[in-house]
Amino acid sequence: MFSILSNVLSLNIRIALLFPLIVGFCLATGNGLAQNGKFHIDSLFPSNVSDTLNVKQFSFNDWVNGEEGKYLLNEVHGTHDYHPLYQNSIVRNDLGNLGSADHKVLFSFDRSFGFHFRSSRQGYWKPLERRTFLLSEKMFSNVQYSNGVNRENYLLANFTRGFGKLLNLGFSFNRDVSEGFYAQQRNIFTDMSVFGTFRSKDDRYKAILMFDYSNLRAMENGGIANDTVFESNRTSDRSFVPTNLNESSNHWKGFDLGLEQRFFLMKEDNSTGVRPVRPAISHSFSVAQQSMVYRNIPDTTSDFYENIYFDTTATYDSTTVFSVSNALRFELVKSDSISDRIINRLAVGAQYDYYRVAYDSVFVDGIHNVSVLAKVNGKLFKEIDWNASGNFMVYGYNIWNLKVDGQFDYSVGKSHFSAFVNYSLFRPDYITDNYYSNHFVWDNDWGQTQHLKTGLVYEQSKLRFKGTFTYHILDNLVAYGTDRLPYQSKAVNQLMVFRLQEHFRMRWFHVILDGAFQWKMTGDDIRIPMALGRGMLYYQNDLFKKKLRLQIGAEVSYAMSYYANGYNPALSEFHVQNEKQVGNYPFIDVFVNIRVKKLRAFFKVEHLNAGWLGYTYYHVPHYPVNDLAWKFGVNWAFLD
Repeated sequence: MFSILSNVLSLNIRIALLFPLIVGFCLATGNGLAQNGKFHIDSLFPSNVSDTLNVKQFSFNDWVNGEEGKYLLNEVHGTHDYHPLYQNSIVRNDLGNLGSADHKVLFSFDRSFGFHFRSSRQGYWKPLERRTFLLSEKMFSNVQYSNGVNRENYLLANFTRGFGKLLNLGFSFNRDVSEGFYAQQRNIFTDMSVFGTFRSKDDRYKAILMFDYSNLRAMENGGIANDTVFESNRTSDRSFVPTNLNESSNHWKGFDLGLEQRFFLMKEDNSTGVRPVRPAISHSFSVAQQSMVYRNIPDTTSDFYENIYFDTTATYDSTTVFSVSNALRFELVKSDSISDRIINRLAVGAQYDYYRVAYDSVFVDGIHNVSVLAKVNGKLFKEIDWNASGNFMVYGYNIWNLKVDGQFDYSVGKSHFSAFVNYSLFRPDYITDNYYSNHFVWDNDWGQTQHLKTGLVYEQSKLRFKGTFTYHILDNLVAYGTDRLPYQSKAVNQLMVFRLQEHFRMRWFHVILDGAFQWKMTGDDIRIPMALGRGMLYYQNDLFKKKLRLQIGAEVSYAMSYYANGYNPALSEFHVQNEKQVGNYPFIDVFVNIRVKKLRAFFKVEHLNAGWLGYTYYHVPHYPVNDLAWKFGVNWAFLD
């Protein structure tokens, strides 16, 4: 044990010495750090332009429950990091310009409670609980448009308007299109949502209704057929590099319709004064459908797919999941005029879920789940905020599933401390249990997976510092093996993740560092780099009487080499592989950001150093990261 600790400490010291030489050792951008922390960077440097827009962003569930929203920012910082999947990967692109499949190098695991069909493409496929909307007393809209090489276009439009103080309506529209660099990389993603909120005059009743629709068409080339062609740079035209699949694609589409509402049974005040506690009833309803179709023309001369089970002329693997959910809760909520107490809100209730799964035209028997739930939050010793929640499945396909979460928050001066612990006991994804298609067929019977996650977070707003420690234990984890088939691990996977974020300012010059060290203590079913990070160095100044804010800088990202998971297009899943290491390559971007009033714009060159250190830049085996590419865009907010 002593020798192991000695080796680990020695390795940590070497990494610490190399840290300043890799300009930034980080994963999230300064933009993500600014918005997710207790402060945002632009507010530290006053100008004639407001850094905060008078419009708030809420999650689908938070607004009804009275949670405070988050103001949108008009900051120039991070304008160049426009892409919605920027946080999913070090360089925003893994399998084409859009990087449509999920690939994360910073380990994060937090499974929501209940039935799961599959977990892939979470970066694009957002259920209602992860949807957000905007509210403003006045009419607000913003348009964001970006354009890049190989006909990459990204458009985002938001609109919200209040009709008096009781009714708000709005929508969000997002479209992302790219041809990619290699053959068969065209991606088209369309996502939209429409919402309406209503509250009564006495604020006893609140409700939100939302409809969303997503559509993703992704060409799948299976990666390049021969890495030597790329690594030797035999052709600068990437479209001529041979790929494994020539006629293969995935088409995902679906919708969600949800209603969240709460009604207080009593008014805030009574004849004798203020009520300390108000009872309420809340109700949630949703209906959703998702369909996933994989098309391919099998190549009997290739061993990319080892098996062809049903049709040797054409693959058409269609999966549809339809669901209906209802939840009813009884709540006791502290009155707004009463100071914080040990328990400010207590909610108990029950939920019923129905699912229907179809493979092609064959329907699986209806899946039913009944669960009980409880949530509580409050304040201890007038200084410590705490909250806890629990869900337990009492009947159905996921019977005996359990999820318990708890967190404590304490603030003193400019410092903020958080401690959390989460425990989940769950049945693995349905697709890993039972699935049949043209290339993959299995019928398994898994045991329940256990996941324990605990950690500490420290933030110091004056020093612009954030440190996070997270510890994971995963037992009976189901993953995809080297044969691309699901298996249940017999090992216990233990991981520790240390992450440090800091923003330094030296007059007009800024350095932002964000690095992570990931230590796998036991198990080898989760593949992640030991160390990774991103850093940013830029010059910022206000010109023309502080009406224009200018930012010029460079960004570097890096991850140590490791056996990254391979990608399987037919399942849209990643699997363990032991043949090729990726990483150990720095990526350099340069950018210019400006802001004039409510208009922000950027120009950037991604992967400026392409080819300088050879052609070994992968993040997924056999899928080279994009070459040098330019991009520009604008973001314009309107508030009437």
